[in-house]
Amino acid sequence: MKIVAAALGLGLVLLAGGCFEQNAGSRSYKGPLFRYHYAGRAGLPPGTNAARFKEIEALPSTAALKADIAQKFSAALLPFWKGSLPAGATDQSPLLKPLLEDLLTSEAFIEVRGAPGSAEMALAVAVSDDRGQLWDRNLRQLATAWKLGTPRDLAADSFKGWETKKSPAPDTLQVYRAGKWTIVGLGHGKLVQVPALLAEVKKSGRPVAALSNQIVDLAADLPALRPWFPIFSQWPLPPIVANVSGRGDGLRTEVRFQYSGKIPWSYEAWKIPTNIVSEPLTSFTIGQGLAPFLRQVKGFSELGLDRLPNQFTAWGLNNDQCRMNFAVPVANATNAMQQLSLGVPRLMLNSFTNLQGRFLFGTNRYELLLAGGLPWITPSLNPAVNGKDEYLIGGLFPLSPKHTPVPDDLFAQFRGRTDLVYYDWEITEARLNHGKQFYQLASLINRRKTPSTNTASKRWLVDIGPKLGNTATEITQTSPQEFVLVRRSHVGFTGFELATLSLWLDYPGFPFDFGLPDMMPNLKSRLGTNAPAAKPGANSPKPTISPVPGKK
Repeated sequence: MKIVAAALGLGLVLLAGGCFEQNAGSRSYKGPLFRYHYAGRAGLPPGTNAARFKEIEALPSTAALKADIAQKFSAALLPFWKGSLPAGATDQSPLLKPLLEDLLTSEAFIEVRGAPGSAEMALAVAVSDDRGQLWDRNLRQLATAWKLGTPRDLAADSFKGWETKKSPAPDTLQVYRAGKWTIVGLGHGKLVQVPALLAEVKKSGRPVAALSNQIVDLAADLPALRPWFPIFSQWPLPPIVANVSGRGDGLRTEVRFQYSGKIPWSYEAWKIPTNIVSEPLTSFTIGQGLAPFLRQVKGFSELGLDRLPNQFTAWGLNNDQCRMNFAVPVANATNAMQQLSLGVPRLMLNSFTNLQGRFLFGTNRYELLLAGGLPWITPSLNPAVNGKDEYLIGGLFPLSPKHTPVPDDLFAQFRGRTDLVYYDWEITEARLNHGKQFYQLASLINRRKTPSTNTASKRWLVDIGPKLGNTATEITQTSPQEFVLVRRSHVGFTGFELATLSLWLDYPGFPFDFGLPDMMPNLKSRLGTNAPAAKPGANSPKPTISPVPGKK
């Protein structure tokens, strides 16, 4: 579960680069369908390495979060496996929850080979003899409750275990106790991976090699996982190979995105609105390769722009409010704003089905505003000039007329680097607060329930905020078919990824679905019980633009 969440968060970062899996050409990824190896609390790097992460790992709220994740994930397994279980199978989450908690705490290895529908899974977890007996007992009870067959004793490499068989597939479940390891296999017919893991335990005392200064090792064929996780069809990311290791008092994260076919990306000179970006900054982000991503987002191609922007700059300001701005370079920004004055409202109303507020267009400044949705924010979009380049500038608040130059050291981080796809720096605690506020505002503007502030994930965010420090992320192109992400952080996530992760963990469809909270109850009753299934924009007014006079 921990690594699935990490994959989601890192995938959101890659989206900023704008390149999806191409599904053409020879595959560069040669790994399994899924592999996850977590060092466990006892296997964290010694000494001061990853010191901040170890502090976070020891928090009571971290234990509470793991218990919450285990509970929700175990409850989701019955619907996930229901097609392979006999009629009348009932919820057995109380049996699964403690086992999933062990996977989040102890050293654990999971590997899935094959394809969804015919895959074989092998799991090995290092637990005490008492916990090993719990695994054995709970899995036997689960096999009985789900009518997986009558357990039959087995022995392999001097280790004792048992198996059940049923029909339809997956038809074989095997469980062994090998030294301090509990090993579980699930698949079709004769299992291949479990005997290999047992043989390795007999040889070396371990089913797989120990991680060296690493906390997590991961490989995932995300395109092949689409039947299980439909979100990867909506956001078609490529296969990934990743690891997280201790580096100083923090973490170093490396993710390799391995594409099928040549990535449609080439370097272009950076266009950064240096005279518009202003201190005091809490974050600064640039990326290029945006146009291919925007073409695949429904509605962007109909905005009316002659050419979709291919770069972006975004920055957050040190303020208690969620002050975030972005800039995209365009040709003839005032003409672009005229084209967008109807296209943007139409896109927003189709994306947010219950959007509040009124779009206003300032004809003398070519500025588009969303006013009246919430009294304390005014989202805006307007043209701007920085030297010879023209931009569209947007944000939740209009830019302050006061400009404080940003030190050139920040821009020097990427100047002259022709392989750089994406760069992000942030003060993570401040960025986390902005992320939480952003989702609250998105819910309020769309007349949905605001995310709860008293869940296990939200209490965890409050506790870890002061421990997060700075986070820096880079994505570079290392070959025609590979992007590599490298991140320095204290917990492995950016502030916005943490806010997104929390929203996902609290979503009723977790872990196989994701979205904003449900509509407000009074609105839902007015629109009817089937309102959430309505087509985007079905309950929204048509876009209306009112001219706003202003000083020239």
